[in-house]
Amino acid sequence: MSKRIIGFVFFMLAIFLVGCVEEVIKYEIKFIDFDDSVIEVFELEEGKTIIAPTAPTREGYEFVGWDKEFLIAKKDLVIKAVYEELLFSVKFIGLNDEVLKEETVKYGDAASAPDVDYSGEFIFLEWDKEFSNVKSDLEVKAKFTEKEYGISFYDGDNLLDLGISKYKKSDTFSLPIPEKVGFEFVGWYLSEISLYEVANINEKLNGEIKLYSRWVQTDKEPFVAPSGALEFVSIKKNPHSSGTGFVYQPEFPAGAKSTSVTAYTWKSSDTKVANISAYSSISIASSGYAIITGTLISDPSYVLYAVIQTSADGVVKATLEEANAPNYVYATFKLDENTEIKKIVTKGGAVIAPTAKEKVGHAFSGWIGENGEDVYNITKDTTFLPTYVKATKSYSGKTVSILGDSITTYAGYIPEGFANFYPYPTAGFGDMNQTWWMRFINYTGMHLLVNNSWSGSAVAGTATSAAQNNSRLEHLYIGDVTPDVIVIFMGANDAPSQWINVSQFDAAYAKMLSNIKERSPESEIILCTLPSLPLFSEQEQADYNAVIRKYANQNSLKILDFDKAFTRGESSNYLVDSAHPNKEGMEKLANKAIMDLYKDILVD
Repeated sequence: MSKRIIGFVFFMLAIFLVGCVEEVIKYEIKFIDFDDSVIEVFELEEGKTIIAPTAPTREGYEFVGWDKEFLIAKKDLVIKAVYEELLFSVKFIGLNDEVLKEETVKYGDAASAPDVDYSGEFIFLEWDKEFSNVKSDLEVKAKFTEKEYGISFYDGDNLLDLGISKYKKSDTFSLPIPEKVGFEFVGWYLSEISLYEVANINEKLNGEIKLYSRWVQTDKEPFVAPSGALEFVSIKKNPHSSGTGFVYQPEFPAGAKSTSVTAYTWKSSDTKVANISAYSSISIASSGYAIITGTLISDPSYVLYAVIQTSADGVVKATLEEANAPNYVYATFKLDENTEIKKIVTKGGAVIAPTAKEKVGHAFSGWIGENGEDVYNITKDTTFLPTYVKATKSYSGKTVSILGDSITTYAGYIPEGFANFYPYPTAGFGDMNQTWWMRFINYTGMHLLVNNSWSGSAVAGTATSAAQNNSRLEHLYIGDVTPDVIVIFMGANDAPSQWINVSQFDAAYAKMLSNIKERSPESEIILCTLPSLPLFSEQEQADYNAVIRKYANQNSLKILDFDKAFTRGESSNYLVDSAHPNKEGMEKLANKAIMDLYKDILVD
């Protein structure tokens, strides 16, 4: 073969081989960040797998992928990182782990805290962690401190320093027991007219508290007869000049210079025990001893006297020896076989009983002495036992306030400045425990918070004493302490009034109830109807009682139906005048109140 032919063959072969080699194609693959900055760039032959770089990071954001799909190189690509803004949950946690607020917050932003207003027993202090630059889910808890209240102790008007000035609701300490020369401590009370004894910090107390001490005098100045004075013969129970009831008066000795009571100036050595009027009528203020004197006005050197003893049984003449003997006894309350409480009592006086222990399926029904003694007129050391009746509910230990008029007054046990009717000379009793309301309270085992009773007061009207007004109703409470039970016995002065008609009474009664429920929505309210009093007509009694019953029904309130305590025909047996019960009348009202309170809860 010629060289020329061979050359041509090689030339053709070279052309063939060149035609068999494919052209290599490459593409630029660029990964960029949110701000177009290059994360990575490279060339990749066509058809090659594209491998993404390590996922980028961006503060406050979460990388969620790339803005387009890619698998193999087919063309030039610009692939951009995609982010989602980071969002975090912030929970604000309050007292008792309650969620006060939950919100979603961007990375680095501040959460907004809720208002924290606890009107209860706690004060908000601060949040337990910072939330102005949120970078994760947060639970922010509120920090609290328990409210502190002031507590002060008084002996009369004297403030005592007993080392305690603050208390918290969670406190459980017993109160201090003070000492006083010549006296034995009885207990602490929320006011000088309250019968609710406070032995320790408990759930009934609220707000700033003032506590008042009570004492029984164990050492006293001896009674001494006035120098040169003559003794009265006795204390007689004389018919009252009105023809109704009786009064206690001293009996003049034979040969007295004058037996006209108006010829003398009369005086009691202790008005906290007894008072004596210008007509020599003795009225009982409390149980105890005193000396009464009558000084002849025309001859002040002529003085008559008597040592007297007052008690629930009345007034009697006593001797100096009796008056100067130890004037106290002890009442022991057996709560159960292993527990008893001992209390000192002025001889002939009353004791404020403790709360009896609960008995399942029963209601407390009064303390009874081992020999049948009551809790007043205690003349010797006495042990008292609790009694019970089968019932579904008990009122023992509850606090009670009373809203009333003159029928429910008693001097020394109503707010200062309130007018009183009782004690009344012809009523036949000389102890507050013989009133209808204290008989009722002693039987049920409740404790008197306040007796808000005002002689002559009505429900309606513009007078300060009108029971529809909050200024009057404020006296149902002691500071922030609210009674468990409120008993309302009002209307006896509305019914006969020429200025108050039934419509006005209706509106005032509604306002009174509304004001009470607004101030103390948790208090149980009990209403009393008007008894059969000659003070008002039978029709007036029916009309005004219809209003009382209407509001009892509308509000599902219990009624003590005094309307049926006694009839008009027999009312003279139970009243000292046209309106006010005597001892027997008080007992009638008390028994009706007890029966009506318990009738729905007694178990056969």
